[in-house]
Amino acid sequence: MSTSYETQQLRHGPPYASTTAAVGGRPTVHQDIPAIAVFLVLYLVGAISNMTIFQKNRRRGHKFLASWGMFGFCMARILSCVLRIVWTTEPHNVRLAIAAAIFLNLGVMVVYAVVLVLASRILRATQPSIGWNPVLRKAVKVSHAGIVVVVILVLSFTIANTETLDHTVRTVALWVQRGSNLYLLLLNCITPIFLLLSCLLPKDPESENFGSGSMAAKKIILGVASFFCLFISGFRCGVLWATPRPASNPAWYDHKVMLYLVELGFEVVIIYLFLFTRFDKKFWVPNGSTKAGDYSERNEEVHTVVDKEMAFDSDVQSV
Repeated sequence: MSTSYETQQLRHGPPYASTTAAVGGRPTVHQDIPAIAVFLVLYLVGAISNMTIFQKNRRRGHKFLASWGMFGFCMARILSCVLRIVWTTEPHNVRLAIAAAIFLNLGVMVVYAVVLVLASRILRATQPSIGWNPVLRKAVKVSHAGIVVVVILVLSFTIANTETLDHTVRTVALWVQRGSNLYLLLLNCITPIFLLLSCLLPKDPESENFGSGSMAAKKIILGVASFFCLFISGFRCGVLWATPRPASNPAWYDHKVMLYLVELGFEVVIIYLFLFTRFDKKFWVPNGSTKAGDYSERNEEVHTVVDKEMAFDSDVQSV
């Protein structure tokens, strides 16, 4: 049976459709399009909101690149939804299936990077001797560079996996995907470790706050976001490390509900958690912060300049 299928695949040539089950499976018009349409609207609103906030902040000198990052993530997800809708109308189009899978797997890495940046800021503010340590700072930078490497590897081997029926190449591609997702799972473990260090260690005499709101509020927001990131990466890692099953006999974790609830649903929770709590204000730090004390000192300098500009504008208007 499998031999005849491979013969048929060879006759049509690459790219070759996957023969193993995947989370969400092949989309259908009646089951998938209504759900995808809802998520498409949610991601669209998220993209518009994040870009609007980013532009308003940029115009008043309030640089917060995390909003831009979340906008980019929402745009990638919009493209994922569009590709899945089109794939629904053309279920035998292998190229559409590959493109949809690639964008679905790669987009969430932006959120992982944003959450790690915010966790680093909390650790630097609460435990400056640890957070501003040069070794740790370099390690965090290397971990971010690792995300870029993962993107390149997953993209390359996903494409290679569809260009051949060679068992060895497909096995290597599977292990590259497994290793990449294991790395992302370990990466997402860094944020709760940073939060635990900031909460459990004795208060540092040089600790400071940054942005708006209390440090406790920041820890709660990031703790919730970290939980969902860890759940998503853990679920994906578990699925990939499980024994591959044929598309005709998927496992319970390949059901469509798991795609829309665990993967896309939890992502939406993170997007709107950041938007509703105005994380662009709570997690903002002044540009050029490089050492302990910069978060609060530079923040005071920025507010002083803004207050003077506002006072000058009011004097001009009164004249």
